[in-house]
Amino acid sequence: MEEKVLMSPNAALTDAQREKMEGSTGDGKISLKRMANVIITSVVGIVVNVILGIIKIIVGMASNSIAIISDAINNFSDSISSIVTIITMVIVGRGATKKHPFGFGRVEYFSSMIIAVLVLVTGGQFFIESVKKIIAPEESTYTTLGLILLGVAIVAKIGLGLYTKASGKKNNSPNLEASGQDALSDAIITGVTLIAALVTKFSGIIIDGWVGAVVSIFVLKAGIEIVMDVISKLMGDRPEPELADEIMDFIKGTEGVEGAYDLILHNYGPNIYIGNVNIELDESISMRDAYKITHPLSIEIFNKYGVFFYFGFYSVNMQDEDVRNMRNAVTAKLLEDKDVLQIHAFYVDPIEKHMSFDAVLSFEVKETLLKTLELKKKVNELYPDFDVTVVPDRDFTLSK
Repeated sequence: MEEKVLMSPNAALTDAQREKMEGSTGDGKISLKRMANVIITSVVGIVVNVILGIIKIIVGMASNSIAIISDAINNFSDSISSIVTIITMVIVGRGATKKHPFGFGRVEYFSSMIIAVLVLVTGGQFFIESVKKIIAPEESTYTTLGLILLGVAIVAKIGLGLYTKASGKKNNSPNLEASGQDALSDAIITGVTLIAALVTKFSGIIIDGWVGAVVSIFVLKAGIEIVMDVISKLMGDRPEPELADEIMDFIKGTEGVEGAYDLILHNYGPNIYIGNVNIELDESISMRDAYKITHPLSIEIFNKYGVFFYFGFYSVNMQDEDVRNMRNAVTAKLLEDKDVLQIHAFYVDPIEKHMSFDAVLSFEVKETLLKTLELKKKVNELYPDFDVTVVPDRDFTLSK
């Protein structure tokens, strides 16, 4: 088998794949292009938010509107969030060290949490000030120019939100995606504030405090959603199913690989993965032949997807027709159970009369021992002369 050359993770990618995967250089360090894109987007966010914040402070103080002033403070807090994102990029850009051999990619998740806390603090303060306004309302005076400036601010914030969110998706940056979503929420907030100003200007009804309270709830909701998303990632949520499925299809399509199972992708930050998978190889091949299959395969996966892979082995005796028939019969029987998702690692020793396999169980199954005994009993009904070993397993990654 021809030996492959280790290239950068993006060498074999299409343009669309490259945009998705080019964030990591393979050593826990983000690419310079991704770092530049994230920093540029953050700088744009800082400039826009500072300008909008100054405009809103002026309009809010001139009209004596707590809603507009609080909205202005929210813009300044968004600028701080962008600064946090830039600092994060500098830290992540250090790459792997002796103490942190997988790099600092997960810092992006922690910094997203900082952004979420800033959003929650802003929303909380906004809510308190709004309640004070409800209890003791003060008359607000809005000028036509002030209302026009609020309209401009809404358009600017929508543009910034769409731009930042798109950049976050393109560069796989949770910070930018969070900031982009926050910006779009801010546009809604400013829109509601503008409606309140128009109501007050043309009807004389003071609803500034009530509008501020409603707006603050939107801000708090956005902060909570960011927190929940970050917690999910830190706890270890599933990777993108498209990536997992594509990698498995690639592995299964490799000559000599009879099957691939138990894929796990360990995430060390956006675009930074280390994976392991168990593959089925025919029992008759030598260790040398196994190496000729897996070594080039690991290099191809790294080149194509930017993922370091380690392989485990299941030995299968698929050349024996009787064994193949047994495997098909056992699989068909056990898959009748809705809690059994897959049967693999099937091995039979016809001389010792021993059969073993892994049964992938649904996460709905809580009593795995009882389910295992149940499955073993079903197999013994088919093959009473065999000693059966059933290993309970879970599907940690795949969508299929």
